[in-house]
Amino acid sequence: MSRRVSTGALVAHHLRSRAGGGLTVAALVLLLSLLATSAPIALTLLGDASLRERLSTLGATERDVDSDTALFPQTGASGQELPTDADRVWAPFLDAVEVIRTDADAPLPDLLGPAHAVALSGEAPLEEDPRTKLVRLAFAPGFDEQIRLAEGDLPQPASVEGDGVRVEIVLSTETADQLEWAVGEERHVAGASIPTTLVLSGTFDALDAGDAYWQHVPSVLSPNVFDDGNSPRSVTGTGFANPASLTAAGAMDAASQTTARTLVWYPLDVAAISRDTAEQTAAALRKFTSVSHPVGSQAGGIGILSLRFAADVTGAIENAIAQQAATAGVIAMIVAGPVGVAAAVLVLGCRLILERRRSSLRLLSARGASTGQLRGLLGLEGAIVGLVPALVGAAVATLVGSLVLGVTPEPVWFAAPLLIGLAPCAVLTALAASAAERQARADLGRRGGRVRLIVEGVVAGVAVLALALLFFRGYGGGADLLLTATPLLLSLVACLVTLRVYPMPLRSVFARARRGARLDAFLGSARALREPAIGLTPVLALVVGVSVAVSSGVLLSALQSGITESARGQVGADMSVSGATFTREQLEAVRGLDGVAAATGISGADPSTLDVDGEKRPTSVFVVDAADLRAVQGDAPGMLPPGASLDARSGAMPVVVSGPTAAFIGGSDRVRVGSTDAEVVGVSTGPVPIGEREDWVAIDSSYAEKVLGRDPSDRTLLLRLNPGASAAAVEEELRTLIGADLRIRTAGEIVASIEQGAAVQGVRIALLTATGVAALLSALAIVMTLTLAAGARGRVIALLRTLGAPRRSATSLALWEIGPPAVAAVVSGTVFGALVPLVVLAAVDLRPFTGSGIQPAYHVDAATLALTLGGFVLLAVVFTAVALLASRRVRAASALRTVEEG
Repeated sequence: MSRRVSTGALVAHHLRSRAGGGLTVAALVLLLSLLATSAPIALTLLGDASLRERLSTLGATERDVDSDTALFPQTGASGQELPTDADRVWAPFLDAVEVIRTDADAPLPDLLGPAHAVALSGEAPLEEDPRTKLVRLAFAPGFDEQIRLAEGDLPQPASVEGDGVRVEIVLSTETADQLEWAVGEERHVAGASIPTTLVLSGTFDALDAGDAYWQHVPSVLSPNVFDDGNSPRSVTGTGFANPASLTAAGAMDAASQTTARTLVWYPLDVAAISRDTAEQTAAALRKFTSVSHPVGSQAGGIGILSLRFAADVTGAIENAIAQQAATAGVIAMIVAGPVGVAAAVLVLGCRLILERRRSSLRLLSARGASTGQLRGLLGLEGAIVGLVPALVGAAVATLVGSLVLGVTPEPVWFAAPLLIGLAPCAVLTALAASAAERQARADLGRRGGRVRLIVEGVVAGVAVLALALLFFRGYGGGADLLLTATPLLLSLVACLVTLRVYPMPLRSVFARARRGARLDAFLGSARALREPAIGLTPVLALVVGVSVAVSSGVLLSALQSGITESARGQVGADMSVSGATFTREQLEAVRGLDGVAAATGISGADPSTLDVDGEKRPTSVFVVDAADLRAVQGDAPGMLPPGASLDARSGAMPVVVSGPTAAFIGGSDRVRVGSTDAEVVGVSTGPVPIGEREDWVAIDSSYAEKVLGRDPSDRTLLLRLNPGASAAAVEEELRTLIGADLRIRTAGEIVASIEQGAAVQGVRIALLTATGVAALLSALAIVMTLTLAAGARGRVIALLRTLGAPRRSATSLALWEIGPPAVAAVVSGTVFGALVPLVVLAAVDLRPFTGSGIQPAYHVDAATLALTLGGFVLLAVVFTAVALLASRRVRAASALRTVEEG
């Protein structure tokens, strides 16, 4: 007696049997959903890391929002009595400055700390030694919180003493030593409008010399010493007076050699700026610094009426945003390749499930199952192997991202895993009806047809249109949809071309094989032509996979080349030395060091005027020795563009200018630097060893007296080293010869610094990961293709074995199935992959990655290309070999038992 089996039990039994294809698709969906959810998490982390990295390297003066304004704050003091309450003197000004901060656009009130303010008097000579000793006073509320007294006491408020004023100050230990000023000693200001006596009440050391406070007022800790060897050595020291003494500073105005000014700065918490808030922060800073902020009134007397702030950090934030946009664009374009391969492999996986279920579905259809029931059954299986692993993969990535990495998930991140999970349901449901039908022979019937031509024409037209729009419209920034879609469309065109072209040489091989004696070649080429096991889907996977490997190698090569060129331009030679003023004697001594082949100097920036057709603008002039500079720089990037010569000649003075200066000059031939006629012989648009200054002119030293009235001292030395010389040894000799505080750079050090950056590392990892994923998916596509064709191939092999064919015939036939189209796909993928970087380099700005003003050029490095393409081919070959070994295990009896084709 048989028992009745429920429908649920039958469905469960159906799903459990022949589950190999379903398990393969489930594993694939799990991997893809995990990667799809991890990608935005990684991009968020990368954006935050690159932003923090760029901002953390800034000094306080570059990071903080500051103002440097002439005059002192309005104090409201009147009469002859000097105030003694610092809060009363400074409160109106500091309250107004705090209101400016709190009224700023979000998120600035949370990012900016309470302001620091320091009022600095002009530099005034001391009567005791007016030629060599000068002093300036600093009035700073809260300064006592930044110092530690070494000797004496804090200064008391200024007081009236007879007909004059008595002001107590404290000096840093170093400044007091340089000025030879003892605690308790009185000195007098020479030429003051009111006799002013300065009393050194104490000396101090910084509580924390590395605190950002001292970067804004470095002259307070260390005096300014001027010694050019031509005049007596002079020392200018800055001392803190009591903040309430600000009203007494006016007595020094007549004696001052410089203008009194007030520094105000808000410390900026760059650690609180994230990838999501960077653009809003930059916009708020631009608005904050574009207007003047009132802090006083006309009725308040002499003093500052308004403050205008500067924020150099805005440029750094904008550069970080541009770098993030370029990173997103490159990664989106690269990820588009594996996405196309993944889609193709998912379709193959669904076909594999259908092939495993074909006999069951035909039996169910024969016993009365409707098309709707078949669709429901396959849709259920698609949900199990699709949605379930997709949700698991997304959940795992989200939990790791939120709990371990601290990234807050966004709802849009789950769109891609959801689509991946629904894909098997959609494909299996759509193909359910065809799976239950009688399978037609692949080698019979019409080939091609009008529909195929129309589809191919539409695909090619859309690809050309997308490419034209990309170049016409330009790159939209970030993960631009057009930039992402264009490579995929071009890869589809390459795939269609491959399918059209590869049968042509194959027909020649078949014609030759039918005249030969080898059965494998004849049968294999015949089956490859009449019954191609590999079709659009696997060819697409291979074409895109190979193109990703090649384009990744080319882009990595171009990026590396651009970084190297940028580093070389920033140094301008093998080594650059700065951080001091260098004499002619020091330059000659440097030329005599072991390992130094040649050396030359570049002056500091001297102000001058650029006159173009009567329109004048200020510029900076750098003086070089043209012949020596060319000998040191050679033809590598640097100060002199290739082919430019500054050597003295008759006629107008030859000059090399920066890109912005050249734009101002335009095509004019009426150019004057100062009062000297000039001719532009070169434009330097890339990095140069004088820093990131925009407007500058370089001239030969023979014109220095005529243009500047003197030949200025060198502020940068450039060195060319002997082949094989040790840069570290030369650096040690330089520090011994000139001083330990030099800033010495080599191109290699700059390259290492840029390459260790988060953005460059992120792009490199993304390119290599995309190559690896594309290789695995392409290899899986080959394996699935061999599996799908295993039935027909098995029957042919079984028949051949009954006729006495050797076992190697199985491997030979499998190779003939995938070999011709695979080879064609590799060739076309290589050609296409070499063209994709041209699109990327033309559309995406990669300059933020290299630190250069010049877009990296197309470059192919053999070693890098071997790594990406070789790794791809190796993985594909290994997986294919495993599949071929499995395909040889065919039993003749089982293969010949049934034949479904007919």
